[in-house]
Amino acid sequence: MNNDFSRTATLLAMTGNEIPYEGANNMERSRNNNTADHPSGKLIVEGFINNLLIFPLLAIIAVTGVGAQEVKIAAAADRQTALYTVGEKVIFSITLTGVPHMDLPGKYSLTEGGQPPTLREYILSASKPAVAIEYEFKRPGFVLLNVFPSDSGLPVLQAGAGCEPEKLRPSQPKPDDFDTFWDSQKARLDAIPANEIMIPLQEVTSDSIETYAITFDNINGSKIRGYYSKPKGNGLFPAILFVNWAGIYSLNPANVTAYAKRGVIALDINPHDIENGQSIDYYKELGTGRLLGWQLQGRSNRESSYYLRMFLSCYRAGKYLTGRPEWDKKRFVVTGGSMGGGQSFITAYLCPQITALAAAVPALCDHGGMLVDRIPGWPQWISQVADKPEEKQLAASRYFDCVNFAQTIRARALVSVGFIDTLCSPSSVYTAFNALVGAKRMHNMPTAGHKGDSNWRAELKTFLYSELGIQN
Repeated sequence: MNNDFSRTATLLAMTGNEIPYEGANNMERSRNNNTADHPSGKLIVEGFINNLLIFPLLAIIAVTGVGAQEVKIAAAADRQTALYTVGEKVIFSITLTGVPHMDLPGKYSLTEGGQPPTLREYILSASKPAVAIEYEFKRPGFVLLNVFPSDSGLPVLQAGAGCEPEKLRPSQPKPDDFDTFWDSQKARLDAIPANEIMIPLQEVTSDSIETYAITFDNINGSKIRGYYSKPKGNGLFPAILFVNWAGIYSLNPANVTAYAKRGVIALDINPHDIENGQSIDYYKELGTGRLLGWQLQGRSNRESSYYLRMFLSCYRAGKYLTGRPEWDKKRFVVTGGSMGGGQSFITAYLCPQITALAAAVPALCDHGGMLVDRIPGWPQWISQVADKPEEKQLAASRYFDCVNFAQTIRARALVSVGFIDTLCSPSSVYTAFNALVGAKRMHNMPTAGHKGDSNWRAELKTFLYSELGIQN
C-alpha cells in the first residue's frame, strides 16, 4: 500500500484505544500496565500508541539524509490562538528551515467535521521554502491539517484551528427520562451495601498520613477498587477524587498520598473491576480476555453498557468521600483526563456536593456528532450501518454523553482541549464544555494533541490547589 495513504488511514482510524494523557494532575503518576514505558513516565495501555500522536505536539520534524545541514519542517496556523470567526480564513503554512540538497515533496489533507479528507501534493525546496494553505470557515467548528512527507521515515505533522467554538451545541437532544434513569440507577446502587474493606498500607503510611487499599461493592456483584489516604489525627479536610483514563492498569497509591500530605482526603479508583498492584501479565491477560473490546461492550442498550458500572463506581466513590467524618463539607474536587475527564463530568452530575471539576481533554462527549457533521469523541460509540448511525447504539449513547450530564452541573470547572487531538476531537470537548451551566474556564491548546502541554499542567495545579485551599 502507498505509504502516504496508509499513514492517512492510520491517523484517521485511531479510535479503538486511548493513550494516557499528560498531566492527569500535578503529581507524578506511575502505573503498572501491559506494555513499554510511555515518554511521559506512564505506561502505555493495551499496546496501542502511535508516533502520530507524540511528534505532532511540537509540529516540527527534523529531516535527515537530505544534506549536511539539518533541515526542519514545521506546520502552523497564522494566528497564535488559532481561533477565527465564520467567514474568516485560516492560512496554514508548511515551512522549511535549512538548505536541502533536494526537493522535499509530500501530501497534505484538511479535515473539517466528518468529511473525508482529500490528499493534495506540495513540494518544498531551497527556492520555495514555504507553502500556504487557506481554509475559509463556513460554520463554528475545527479544521485539522495533516502533512505527510513522502519519506516514510518521517512522522506526520499536524496543525489545527477553530472557529467560534463557543457556539457549538448538542448534536442530539437530552432524553426526556435522562434524570429519571440516573436517579433510578443511583437508587439501585444505594440499595446495595457498600461493604467497604480498608486494608492499611504500612509502606505508604507515615507519622502524618494514613493510607489504605479500599474495596466497595457495586452492581451485578462487581467491585470498585482503589486507594484512600488521609491526614492523621482529628480535623476537617477538603476532598479530592481521581477518576482515570482508559486502559487496563494498576493505580499507584502515591497519587493519593501526595494530597494527604497537603491536608486533603484523597480517593483514587480504578475504572475497571480489577485488582491493583498485580503483575504485568495479569493486565495483559485481562486485555486479551474478558476485557477485550471493553470500550464498546453493551453499547446498544443503556442497561448493558460497560460504562453503567463505571459511572456508578464514580457515584459510590463520591458518596463515600462525602460521608467521611473528616470531610469539611465545603470543598470537594473531582479530576481526571481523557476518559477520566469524561468521568469528572459524570461524577459532578451524580454527586451534587462536588464544588469543582477539572477535566483534561475529556472523552465520552458528543457521541452523535456525525448527525451534524462533527467528529464524535472517544470511544466513537456509534457504528455506521448503510451510511447511517446504528439506531440502538445512538439511542443508548445519549445516556452516557457528557453533553447531557453537563446541562445541570453548577460546579466550577476547568477543562482543556487540544486542537490537534484525534482521540477526543476538539469539537466534542467544546460541545460538552458549552453545556456546563456553572462558572467555567477552557484551556485552549492550539498546538497540542491528546497529551496536552506544560501550560495546562501548571494551570491545573493552580486550579486544584486553589479549590482545595492548598498553599503552594
